[in-house]
Amino acid sequence: MLRRIKNIVAKNKLIIFLLFIGIFLRFYKLEEFATFLGDQGRDAIIIKRIITFEHLPAIGPTSSVGGVFLGPFFYYLMAPFLLIFNLNPLGLAFGTAFLTIIGLISSYFIIRKEINKQTGLIFLVLYVFSSIQIEYSRFSWNPNLLPLFSFFTLYFFYQSVLSKKYFWSLLFGSFLAFSLQLHYLALFLFITIIVFLIVHQLRHKQFLISYFSHFLLSLISFLFFFSPLIIFDLKHHFINLNSFINLFTNQKVLAPSSSFDRLLITINSFFASVLKINLNSYFSLTIFLFLIYYFFRKKSFIKNPFLQLNFLNFFLYLFFFSLLNTNRYPHYYGQIYLSFFLVLAFIFAQKIRQFWFKILIIIFLITYIILNAKDYKFLYLKGNKQIWRAKIIAQSIIDEKPQTPYQVVPIPYTEMDGHIRYFLEILGQRPLSEASADQPKELYILCYEKECDALNHPQWQIAAFKNKKVDKIWKIDRVRIYKLIHKK
Repeated sequence: MLRRIKNIVAKNKLIIFLLFIGIFLRFYKLEEFATFLGDQGRDAIIIKRIITFEHLPAIGPTSSVGGVFLGPFFYYLMAPFLLIFNLNPLGLAFGTAFLTIIGLISSYFIIRKEINKQTGLIFLVLYVFSSIQIEYSRFSWNPNLLPLFSFFTLYFFYQSVLSKKYFWSLLFGSFLAFSLQLHYLALFLFITIIVFLIVHQLRHKQFLISYFSHFLLSLISFLFFFSPLIIFDLKHHFINLNSFINLFTNQKVLAPSSSFDRLLITINSFFASVLKINLNSYFSLTIFLFLIYYFFRKKSFIKNPFLQLNFLNFFLYLFFFSLLNTNRYPHYYGQIYLSFFLVLAFIFAQKIRQFWFKILIIIFLITYIILNAKDYKFLYLKGNKQIWRAKIIAQSIIDEKPQTPYQVVPIPYTEMDGHIRYFLEILGQRPLSEASADQPKELYILCYEKECDALNHPQWQIAAFKNKKVDKIWKIDRVRIYKLIHKK
């Protein structure tokens, strides 16, 4: 047994080395650099209440556009990690990094099995050293896990179609529901899946009839895991569905500018995010068109349904996303990062047997690693210790022994205080909810500006605090805290 293990290690030294680098880059100085601001604090409060069975939510956070609620899957997924870490919010960042590593290893073995070892190896290099993937694996946020869940959704769909085993159909439906609850841009997965099914039907005339029972099982699985959000909508007069419809009818979500210009911007911003270099827009378009040309030219592409599916995901997403009137943030491309790595790795693996191509590919990969390594700030900088900072601010308020009920409010209104509220709650001094209209006995203002007009600020919680005076002012870290009480 020991000899067998040694042989496996000897044959896979490079893979094991890369995996250790991937683990190191995702866990090194995690506590110092983990983002823990208002959004993460808000999520941590909800997850903490799940753990203590105080509240089991049927909805998740709101999307950044349109006020549409996501599903609650992310909260339940991360709850065990917060519990293991005894409510230390570092557990949420650890959970994200841990799940990313599991996905990293699993995706390599999937590609090795479904395509070949060379493609898996190059894919692993692209994934391990990707600074955007490293960044999103080092803190807790619902879009951060979309690259993995969308990739596995496509894999389970592929297995469902080819093997026609009900197990894969169940996994496909559930992971599609999970992906959609991580971010609504995962709706584009439906386009990829539908196009693939149409192509498959054209090649195999009786396919859709034979696949119907699997489709039905996937639909049941999808609806089961998406049911909390459906039930919520049914109970609240379809508030979420109406917001979603309003997003497309009244908020001009479809961009009015030139289709070609939008496509150029979309493609260029994607390559800038993934390759960490600002390319000329037309050069980015040339790369994109070359990938399309290579896909249709290579028989090995056309013959491999898994490659087909990932290429369709990459191509169709960029095309349809370019129609939307929205910013091009890096996390908006979460659905296609791993599909792109796979397509690129496959092309390189096909060419690596030729000497000059091998030299060029090695140069590309070294350059790729160097460009991405410039963003590994945790290797050479000190972290801002956001978890620790939130805790000491909260502790300073607790040290004042606030009379309950009390309220906490940030200035300016663009700041959030969820991270402070989280520690106030777990340390036993829960303030009123930020939406509460109850009159508190004390009001604590978190001023993120140099000075704040604590008595006359128009923020509604401050304006509604009656007969007020400033009792105390102190500064913790970069936050000035005003304690307001009622005049006697």
